[in-house]
Amino acid sequence: MRGYALAESELTSFDRQFHERCRVQRPDRYRLLEALPADAPRVARGGGVSYVGASFGNGAISQELGAFDRLLAFDAERGLLTVEAGARVGDLQRFALAHGWYLPVTPGHPKASVGGCIAADVHGKNPARDGTFRAWVEAIELQSPARSYAIASERQNAELFAATFAGFGLTGTITRATLRLARPPNALVLRRVPVRDLAEAAKVLRDAANAPVLYGWHDGRPGRFGRGVVRIGLVGDEPARTTKLPDATRDLPAAPKPLPIALWNRAGIAAANTWLTMRWCKPGQSPMALAEALFPLNDARTYFAGYGKAGMAEAQWLLPHVRFDAFAGALRELVERTRPRIALIASKLFAGAPDGFCFDGNGISLAIQVPAPAQASQRAFLEALAELALAHGGRPNLIKESTLDANTVRRALTGFDAARARLAAHNPGGLHTSELARRIGL
Repeated sequence: MRGYALAESELTSFDRQFHERCRVQRPDRYRLLEALPADAPRVARGGGVSYVGASFGNGAISQELGAFDRLLAFDAERGLLTVEAGARVGDLQRFALAHGWYLPVTPGHPKASVGGCIAADVHGKNPARDGTFRAWVEAIELQSPARSYAIASERQNAELFAATFAGFGLTGTITRATLRLARPPNALVLRRVPVRDLAEAAKVLRDAANAPVLYGWHDGRPGRFGRGVVRIGLVGDEPARTTKLPDATRDLPAAPKPLPIALWNRAGIAAANTWLTMRWCKPGQSPMALAEALFPLNDARTYFAGYGKAGMAEAQWLLPHVRFDAFAGALRELVERTRPRIALIASKLFAGAPDGFCFDGNGISLAIQVPAPAQASQRAFLEALAELALAHGGRPNLIKESTLDANTVRRALTGFDAARARLAAHNPGGLHTSELARRIGL
């Protein structure tokens, strides 16, 4: 173990479906990052907020990059920010906003790392307008035993650059990135549009495609399936002002401690949905804090803790516009027939192009969260949901759902073999690996 130190740690995915005793390295110098034996399986670990086991498992040493969190360079004129890969998006947004800029695409948790956002190619609050994370990355640096350090961009090592987004850390350890920022909205006004079902929500989402914030919340219970609200964050008329994120985001734990008793049984889900319907599903508008728009998980800690030790699963599928209404109707029938416990459904609009393993395309996505996926009835529902989505041309979000297997992923992605070969070309010997890579056959 000379030159590097390893610890034994119990690592758990955010959805609590994967637990593993792992070897962990916590380097604080680049020479230590490079010190592992050249043949040692490894995977980078950032904020530890991935829903699935993307940063540990399958015999890999998890290299935690929390010490590599510096902001390295800032071009205030052009809005270019270079950071180390372990930098948290909450800290990044706090710095950028203080200087009149912000990053339009971030996931909902402020502890997510920049390297993790690249490896997952995350989306933000309106992917139809802003694209996925790759749209805001100018260049990246990666390290691996095979090639030491390499700079990649659309102009230099372009194939490596493209493969790294939604490459799940398998193309090398991302060490730094240069990001393109944008000017933040002066103020946001939240407009609430109640909807009767998912088909109506899809129409509202399409009509509001250019809003900075755009997503729907929906009831998943039989008899009320699809009812909800589309939340539209519009640019307000207030004069320019300084926007500041609360310091509390710095102390937010990566994953909330589960409650000893799971709240999301049928009675708990009914109570929560009734309360949210009363609170959210009334037409109108009100001021919206940018911090609320950027990091909704700040206010959802109790919700996730309420899944208890058994955890949850999220199935997120992107359906093409021409098939969405038919899919939504068939999904409603499936829910009425099988009566699963669905804690929530969220809808979003996409307008991109699918590439490799990324979660992008032109259509409407539904994220469906269910408790206790290990229960036979809940797992049967998730399997039936996957078959239904496949029948309607759906594309899964591999970084969100822990119940998908290699066969399902291969059927869902027509370019699976080519995408896997592209990753393998930059990962000789399968040196970079994880539980996610093992499960879906990468």
